Amino acid sequence: MKTKPALIIVAAALLLSPLAHAEGELTLQRARELSLAGSATLRSAQLAVDGATLAAKAQGYAALPSLGASAGGSYDYGRLMAGQDTAASAATGILQVSATQTVFDGGKNSALVKKTDLATDAARESLRAARLSLIGQADAAFYALLGAAASVDAAQSDLDAALQRQSIAQAKIDAGILSRSDFLQTQADTAGYETSLILARKTLASAKSRLASLTGLPPATALAAVDFSSYESLLTRLGSLGEAGIDGLTASLTQLARGSSPTLRGYDLDVQQARLAIDIAEKAYLPSVAAGFAQSLSYGQAGGLASSGSISLTASMSLDFWTSRNAVDSASVAAAQAGLAGSQGRTDLELGIAQALYDWLGSAGSIRSASKALDYAQSNYQNVLEKFKLSTATLSDLSTAEALVSADKTALIAARFGFLGNLSALRGLVGLEDEAGILALL
Repeated sequence: MKTKPALIIVAAALLLSPLAHAEGELTLQRARELSLAGSATLRSAQLAVDGATLAAKAQGYAALPSLGASAGGSYDYGRLMAGQDTAASAATGILQVSATQTVFDGGKNSALVKKTDLATDAARESLRAARLSLIGQADAAFYALLGAAASVDAAQSDLDAALQRQSIAQAKIDAGILSRSDFLQTQADTAGYETSLILARKTLASAKSRLASLTGLPPATALAAVDFSSYESLLTRLGSLGEAGIDGLTASLTQLARGSSPTLRGYDLDVQQARLAIDIAEKAYLPSVAAGFAQSLSYGQAGGLASSGSISLTASMSLDFWTSRNAVDSASVAAAQAGLAGSQGRTDLELGIAQALYDWLGSAGSIRSASKALDYAQSNYQNVLEKFKLSTATLSDLSTAEALVSADKTALIAARFGFLGNLSALRGLVGLEDEAGILALL
């Protein structure tokens, strides 16, 4: 699916910078950066990459000649004591230089080098996966805090409405036009809203602590607010997708994941390493040939300076063919398991992407329906409130209207931040660090 480039740019700008913030407020992008910068998990994953890189270098060095040098001396005090040598002639010295080179190993070292290179690539993909996970955690904590703050505001609004109802009920009690039991009901409702506000504040405090632990900032750090009106055009676009459009978007996201998901790349690397392990195990059937060279110099007063050298060629081969066969069979089983795990993993990820897309689209639709429901609930509440003041509506009618507004506020908050959270989850499954690649498909 394609749309005008200008629309893609606008949509990307809205989602990548959806927060209208003042200077000093924490933005989503900054929260992501701080979470990545302070993560011990990410540093550990980077060290794993460094270690795998060094292991690959070490395996490459195994193909180079092995050089050695030694020097030593001796003193034959036995001959000296027997009077057969002088003190000077009893001392001798020797210097030896040697080199050994494997000239044939059936390609075993070459296969091992490829395997360590693949292990390095796998470590890099694990590092990418760790980054995506941390970005997802930062998103979740950021949106959870904003949602908790919105819930506190909603709970405060509910309490204010309950207090207003209680105040009117008190006036009616004083005028003798409301029963005592009805007034007690208003007090009970107010107490319930006070409890809800306390719980909402506790949830907010917990959300602040969670984000603070990720970013390293104080819990009191102000967050940039979300301007949900900026999402209207995107919500309209998502709402206009028919069944064919959703299927096409699912296919495009799956294709995008095949090129960007570290999870899928990890499965491919596991299979390649397992196949190389079979090749390495089969090399045991072939001989290994090594060439050697040694040159030594010795000096003694009696013999003077002497030199000697040698060249050798050595072939070795294991005759434990049953052990080699078992190693090949074991590697083959491991390769089959890696293939099955990769196949199942790809299927699971594709299903996960489809489900995440449906969740995102569902939350987009929920925003519109919850917003309309809240508009109606608020209008209905104002009408019932005026009627209650005029004693043409009962206390129960007003309580029901208040409860409807409260429920619809909660539903709208859940839909809005669910929409953002579902997009973050979809982005992580596809293997992207920002949402631009997903928006470009719309």
